[in-house]
Amino acid sequence: MTIENLHCFVALAKELNFTKAAQRSHITQAAMSRKISSIEDELGIRLLDRNHHTVSLTLAGQSLFEQIQPILEDYENTISSVQNIARGVYDSVQVGIGIYEHHLLAPVMELFLKENPIAQINFVQYKYRELIEQFNRGNLDLIISSDQFFDLITVDNTEKFLIHNHPWDLALNKNNPLSQQNPISLSDLNTQNIITMYKQSVSALTTTFRGRFQPTSADYVNSHETKLLLINANRGVGFIPEFVDVHAYPDIVTRHLDPYYRPRCFYAVIKKDSPNMCAHRLAEMLYEYYRPSLWMRNLTE
Repeated sequence: MTIENLHCFVALAKELNFTKAAQRSHITQAAMSRKISSIEDELGIRLLDRNHHTVSLTLAGQSLFEQIQPILEDYENTISSVQNIARGVYDSVQVGIGIYEHHLLAPVMELFLKENPIAQINFVQYKYRELIEQFNRGNLDLIISSDQFFDLITVDNTEKFLIHNHPWDLALNKNNPLSQQNPISLSDLNTQNIITMYKQSVSALTTTFRGRFQPTSADYVNSHETKLLLINANRGVGFIPEFVDVHAYPDIVTRHLDPYYRPRCFYAVIKKDSPNMCAHRLAEMLYEYYRPSLWMRNLTE
């Protein structure tokens, strides 16, 4: 029996009227009757009880309708998916980002979505270690991440597109006396409370910044929004990537540092053999957008 005939049977099972089912299937009533008879002949069973006035499903007909409908839906979804893959169109793209990377995506997303028809695009945000773990498990087509835990990537044949390698800025309240300087010397931070996302003691922070400055106090936060919240309240100062938008916090200003401080670079990471062409395209668009403005080319690797 053909897929077309089965579709006609489903239409008739829903309408229980040959005229309406034929119209729904864009065929004549006689053609609809022939298709249903063809299925009954092939199966050797009666699917319908019919007279001059009514049509009803037999028990076998009801069973066929209940079981064949989801199969036909799966068939149509499979055909659509295969055709979309051939055109480079995917039903969904799974993108993972870290703490700051939504700022990097903002300039390219409208053009990407316009040029790449996608039924569904899912963004999930994780801290960087968990982001790498999700990528390793195959749960994400593409990640936009700092290079903090790249040594934990276990996926073979990954391609890493460098998209940001600028020094980080210092964010501070506009009423902080240091805001009058630009750049700000790292040695001037010795008396500042540091708002940090590194869950470490002050002594551990001192080790991190050895040779740069000696922090005397610190507050821990687990999101960059709360970091900016405390800085806006003049609780302390914090290091942020140069691309982070702080306009939503009216009392925050950003300043360059001397010497420069660049703890992390940012990449788009994808499996080279990933079949998801839209994920590849997003990685390439990010690289194309940011490559001309990379900081120092000889420091890109």
